[in-house]
Amino acid sequence: MRIQLAILRIAACLVPGDQRSEWLAEWRAELQYLRRCGAPQATAFCLGSFRDALWLRRNSPPDAGPWLRLETPAHCLGFLGLAAAMCVLLASRFHAPQMPLLPIGQMLLFMPILAVGCLPALVATSSLRLGEYPANRYGWRWAFLVCKIALVLPIVPCSALVLAWIVGPWFGQCMFVECIIALRWALIDQRQRCPECLRLLDHPARIGQLSHTFLDSCGTEFACPKGHGLLYVPETSTISFRTTQRWMHLDPSWSGLFS
Repeated sequence: MRIQLAILRIAACLVPGDQRSEWLAEWRAELQYLRRCGAPQATAFCLGSFRDALWLRRNSPPDAGPWLRLETPAHCLGFLGLAAAMCVLLASRFHAPQMPLLPIGQMLLFMPILAVGCLPALVATSSLRLGEYPANRYGWRWAFLVCKIALVLPIVPCSALVLAWIVGPWFGQCMFVECIIALRWALIDQRQRCPECLRLLDHPARIGQLSHTFLDSCGTEFACPKGHGLLYVPETSTISFRTTQRWMHLDPSWSGLFS
């Protein structure tokens, strides 16, 4: 009995936190019923809880942003600027002796070349499409994306210079991986923001079911906290619906429904 309960508790770690206690209570009740009936497959039943826990993790509405929620564009750019300044300062003080610092001009020329070199790997790991938005609107979101990339790129070589003490001959590979992660974060963060106020979207709501995706849509809908619009993010491709996320603008009359 203790081993079976331990299996359920380990599987419960995979369940989203807001559903964990209810999920564990339900599985423990079913386990008690099996034991009273004398079923010999109680352990196999508990092992099946991992599939159920993984399904809940996979199909729960995701959060609008990552663990570090830089909600406003000012917070985002301010944090990136501070992080870039700290990385430059650390690289100038504590870089490995076998990796001398480049002059400022060479560093500025090297960063765009590094970003272009990472594009094939970036395309293989993430989509470059930002979604469907009304034409000739929200042009400032492109300026915001350019500013993010411009602040992220200096962090990559400077942090790699500091990590050269640890990675040693793998310095080039470390910098390449860091650049891919940084650019991928910039794209993902851009997709999760309102195109009007550039705040992180919130209030995720699940729409549709995976079992009805043949002719119906299935995905998650996010809302701008200021009430500017709704973003629909499809989960799977269907015959009638595309996989690109779509933005729907709301007129000012809807703003009263959002806090």
